[in-house]
Formats: sequence, structure tokens, C-alpha cells
Amino acid sequence: MSKKSLTKTEWSIMKICWEKGEATARTIYDESLKDKTRGYQSVKTMLDRLVKKGYLNRKKFGPIWLYKPTVARAKVLGSAIDSFVNTVLDNTFTPLLAHFAKKENLSPEEIGALKKLIKKKKED
Repeated sequence: MSKKSLTKTEWSIMKICWEKGEATARTIYDESLKDKTRGYQSVKTMLDRLVKKGYLNRKKFGPIWLYKPTVARAKVLGSAIDSFVNTVLDNTFTPLLAHFAKKENLSPEEIGALKKLIKKKKED
């Protein structure tokens, strides 16, 4: 994916957009207030940037703009992880896996999922 990377605030706005599927700027703004106090115009500016970056589409519905993600969250997340691993970890996953293994708040489900992934990778 060749889209520009997302800032922390853009991630929070995109998370809302992915959860809603399609939403007005007002709905996105109202939802964003749960995370942080910000102005309505700031959210509108952020939405316009996300449209320019290609992460959102917008269409006019009467006097209202509706925003909808153009890319699935999993694809954007995968691209961000790949970029992090390439840039920060020199394409090695061991430090990342070691970090997860040391975390105390991993649930049994998460541990099971990691074990499954490792087992599947061994079989491949």
C-alpha cells in the first residue's frame, strides 16, 4: 500500500470511521470527544486530510458530507506493522515477539493465538 502513513490523531479518527462504516463529520466528531477534547473544525480538517491521503471517500448527502473508509483496517494495520518492522527492527520479528512474550497482560486467548501462528509458520 503506497498511502502516506497515519498520525496518531488520524489513527483515532480512522478507528471511528472503521467502526461506523459510514458517518457524518458530526458523528465522527461526537465520537472523537470520548478520546480527547478537540474542535469540530479540527475534525473536519482531519477528515479532509484523510480524504486527500486516500483513506476515506466522501459523498454529499444534501447539506451533509458522509465519510467512508476506502481501505480495510486490517490492511492499513498490516502495512503499518510491516513499515515498523522494516524501519525499526531491520526486518527481524524476534524483538517484537520477545516483547509480546514478556507482557504480563496477555490473555490466554492471545497466548493461544500466538502459539497457533508460530505452529502454522513452522508447518509452512
